[in-house]
Amino acid sequence: MISYLITDPKFYTKKPDFIAAKLYEVSKKHKIDYACLRDKEAKECEEAAKAFVAACNDLKIKPILHTFWRQAAALGACGVHFAANDFKNIALAKAQNLFVTASAHSLKEASKAALLGADFITVSPVFYTPDKNEPLGLEKLKEITAKIPNRCIALGGILEGSQIQMCKEAGAVGYASIRYFLK
Repeated sequence: MISYLITDPKFYTKKPDFIAAKLYEVSKKHKIDYACLRDKEAKECEEAAKAFVAACNDLKIKPILHTFWRQAAALGACGVHFAANDFKNIALAKAQNLFVTASAHSLKEASKAALLGADFITVSPVFYTPDKNEPLGLEKLKEITAKIPNRCIALGGILEGSQIQMCKEAGAVGYASIRYFLK
């Protein structure tokens, strides 16, 4: 299973040195294939992204920036992650040779992201997550992965290894989480 760590300023702060140090700490406990620097309120990301990308590269983790596709290539990130309201930028990011992940909360959104060329699609929330919509559940994840095989990463409320296994059995090629990696 592909493992995809997502940062949150609540746990990683906005301080470049702390973000990098936290990533090193977390990587000692968990295998991480991809990591996404995510700060939904940030107006710019350059300083935090430089530290994040350097730490990821040192740890052999593929760095992804949330939303900032123009900066991703310039700062050496391998890719960018788009929310559903930013799907219009998928083609622009792909033209920059960026790896693209995209958020989907329904089969319709997942299908659109796939059609536009997203390499991976995070399907969420699979399980209960504070401050998020009602969980989709494993059956909906299974339905989406059946229509879009080999591209769906389960996201949302994943806290235990048993949940990762359930997502794998539902057809997900990977899992993404904030809180799982903090354990």
